[in-house]
Amino acid sequence: MTSLRLRLVIGFMLVSVPAMMASAYIAARLISDAFEENVEQWLGETSRFFALEIAEATQEAQRVAGVIGHRLEQASDEHKMQRTVEREFAVLSSVGYDLIAIYRPGGDVLFKTRDFSSVSSLPTESGLGLFRIETDGKRWIMAGAVQAMQIGSQPANILVGTWLDEASFGGIKVVTSLEIRLFALFNDQLELVMQTHPDRTTTVPAGVRARLEAGEEAVFEPAADAGTYRAVYSSLRGIDGQLAAISFIGMRSEAGFFEQLGRESLFLGIFLLGSAISIVVGILTSDLLVRPLRAVTHGVRAIAAGDFGQRVAAGGGREIVELATGFNRMAEQLGKLHELEAELRRHDRLSALGQAAMVIAHEVRNPLGIIKTSTEVVRNRARLGGAEEKMLGYVVDEVRRIETLVRDFLDFAQPKPPLKVEMPLRAVIDRVAAIAAPEFSRQKVELTIEDSSEAATILGDPDQLHQACLNLFLNAIDAMPDGGMIHASVKATDETVSLTIRDEGPGVPEAIRPEVFNPFFTTKAKGTGLGLAKVQTVAEAHGGTVTCACEPGRGAAFTVTLPRARPGAAA
Repeated sequence: MTSLRLRLVIGFMLVSVPAMMASAYIAARLISDAFEENVEQWLGETSRFFALEIAEATQEAQRVAGVIGHRLEQASDEHKMQRTVEREFAVLSSVGYDLIAIYRPGGDVLFKTRDFSSVSSLPTESGLGLFRIETDGKRWIMAGAVQAMQIGSQPANILVGTWLDEASFGGIKVVTSLEIRLFALFNDQLELVMQTHPDRTTTVPAGVRARLEAGEEAVFEPAADAGTYRAVYSSLRGIDGQLAAISFIGMRSEAGFFEQLGRESLFLGIFLLGSAISIVVGILTSDLLVRPLRAVTHGVRAIAAGDFGQRVAAGGGREIVELATGFNRMAEQLGKLHELEAELRRHDRLSALGQAAMVIAHEVRNPLGIIKTSTEVVRNRARLGGAEEKMLGYVVDEVRRIETLVRDFLDFAQPKPPLKVEMPLRAVIDRVAAIAAPEFSRQKVELTIEDSSEAATILGDPDQLHQACLNLFLNAIDAMPDGGMIHASVKATDETVSLTIRDEGPGVPEAIRPEVFNPFFTTKAKGTGLGLAKVQTVAEAHGGTVTCACEPGRGAAFTVTLPRARPGAAA
């Protein structure tokens, strides 16, 4: 991690940590309070559902009492009424009703399914609600109803009810995390009559009882049973409208995930998580800021090492984009300046070469002429033996070779301006192919020509282009001492016409490829190193370029690219 990047991360943390602490505290408070509110609301809804279950039980009891009362009123005699009572009581007992009784308004009980006594007086009018019943030595809260009727022209009442026990609340018991308790009021004392977990006993706080007796429907206690539960206490009214029972719907405090954490732990967890996210964001942000600068630094080092093709991606903020764009422009201009400098040095070398050529022409050609003439005179006039004749022949041949080398040297150093005419580049290939045909045959070389230029023309000097093309063909022949195939192709675009000559030789090693167009560079034992340099000079004199490409197993390919002639262009 660079020092700049580290400073950026530290700065980001110094800015974000105080805000993160405040945000974590607020978030912990909001989450904790929201959790408390949700728990209170959920327990309240559960308590209302509990009360709704009781209300449905009393309504069902009212409907049953009404039906039985109607049937008993229609009984014509006491014997028939007795059979009706026995039949109906048997059916109701089988479907879960725990107490059924018929009594007179004065309290005389005519029929009953079991012995019982009521804590308060049995009502004489139709109604429904909760009843506090004592039977078989136990005390119960019963959800029931009373139906007034006439039996033998005398008023009577039928009582139908079912105990409020665990069997009555199967739907709410499936929530295993809940604790459900029911306290009934007997002799001004609250007694536990139903509980989902018998191993846990408790009482109703006096303050909660007082509030419910004062008329409140429900009281939420966030720390009931000494903090063991979050609970809602709800009041249940008897048929007389007075408080008859109190329900307890609670959830253990450790059942809540956020309660297990605690507000302090929740704050610490949010803070650590937020800090980790801040560190990651800081690292990523610093990386986004530092990466372009690192790329610019790498580019500067590459340019300092001579790689002027180095470019930097223009990404990031506006200032970074401007910096990268400026760097790329600078690199492009430096590359052009480097190429221009190389070209100027090359021209300077050629200029010096031309001046040296004049000296060579003056200092070497004249002595060579004298040597050649003198040698021929001696050989023609003197009577020499075979050995001497052969030696003088060697002298004349070497003098001629030196003259040719000097002439080629002068032609390269002081090239003549091209005499341009409009011509197809294919004509140059055809001319060279015709002249070099005997050499092709002797070297067992075949030539294939592919022309897709559609007769595109160029403005060029036929002789100079012929010499350049011939040099390329001779190099291709030399690259295949055992014979082979030379592939020549002519292609054209809207702007250029190109000639590619490819051989099937070993190709040009990549290490020396940049040097092949330099004067006097050669890999041949008797080469002068001026052939490809001459090709480049001719191409540049015509406003074109020459390039070398090698594919593994496919030899070397040299491509001369020249500007395409426009219709009606002057030579």
